[in-house]
Amino acid sequence: MRDKRRVTLTAAGQELLSHAMEIVQAAQNALLKARQAEENVAGHISISAVTAASEVLSRCLSVFSTKFPDILVDISFTSGREQVIAMNANKYDFHFALEDMVPAGGNFDYIISNEDDLCLVLPKGHPMAGQPLDFSKLHNERFIIASETDSPAMYEQIMNVCRAHNYKPKIVNRYDRVEAVVLSVAAGLGISIVPRAICKVFFSEKVEIVPIDGPDTKRVYVVAWHKQMTNTAAKRFLEVVKELLT
Repeated sequence: MRDKRRVTLTAAGQELLSHAMEIVQAAQNALLKARQAEENVAGHISISAVTAASEVLSRCLSVFSTKFPDILVDISFTSGREQVIAMNANKYDFHFALEDMVPAGGNFDYIISNEDDLCLVLPKGHPMAGQPLDFSKLHNERFIIASETDSPAMYEQIMNVCRAHNYKPKIVNRYDRVEAVVLSVAAGLGISIVPRAICKVFFSEKVEIVPIDGPDTKRVYVVAWHKQMTNTAAKRFLEVVKELLT
């Protein structure tokens, strides 16, 4: 459908687009298998990961690639919502995700990989940097947050922390990726609350990190996989994961 300002898909068009994307994905998978056969690749695994799990993922990949250099690894970084959808659809061999994202029902096994916590992030040189955290001094600060639609678990946890400290953030922007939140804070557009691990990966030298006290800031990450694992290459990766994390 088209009007003077924009083009939108009808319901039928959206359904057709969904089927078209599935066809494209199937074609890509077929090409991948052909390339593997041509290049004598020993196998293939697919991994979906949230950005906050990057450090653990990197460690696992480093050991795995040394032991099994001929196994191809595909990695997709996802938002919280995308991760939940992917797990329910069983699209990947492994998920580096938040523990709360693992679907109920007992179809997945997982190992706790690491723990993290939420922290306040400020632009470099902010007056509150290096000071004891006082939420009452944040009421007039511009607040940036990952959207509830794309990161529902993180959004809810952040808002719970704010409520626990009687703080109502002055939200000026919502982004679909937490990386964009940290980028905006680094650029001086406002402040935010994000997982500490994100700041280690993005713009760590351009933001100030302020710890937030309380158990409600804790985040537990896992490596999860479907119990009905048939991929031999994935079984080799699981051996590495268990070796490093248990």
